[in-house]
Amino acid sequence: MEKQTIAGILGIGLFTCITLCVYFIMRYRSTAVNLPGESRKREPIDWQKPGILVLGIGIGLFIVGVLDNYIKTDLPDSLAVAILIISAGLAMIIANRLDKKRDI
Repeated sequence: MEKQTIAGILGIGLFTCITLCVYFIMRYRSTAVNLPGESRKREPIDWQKPGILVLGIGIGLFIVGVLDNYIKTDLPDSLAVAILIISAGLAMIIANRLDKKRDI
């Protein structure tokens, strides 16, 4: 890959990592706040949805890597990004369906 492509991927990955870290830290702080005089049990954090989303992104990266390295197709960059977005979207739909089944 070219240096510009690698720099772009690393930039997007760093931005995503920082955004997710801030999100999870703020989510933890909002659930950990106790008011004085109030005894509240902390609810366990549900990691199922983010875990399925990360799994979907990983599967998309695996598919793009296999297509790019082993099948030797000249995969356009837009198609690689589309595969990642589709796999992440499917993972979000699956996570939402599994969460709805558990609530019933």
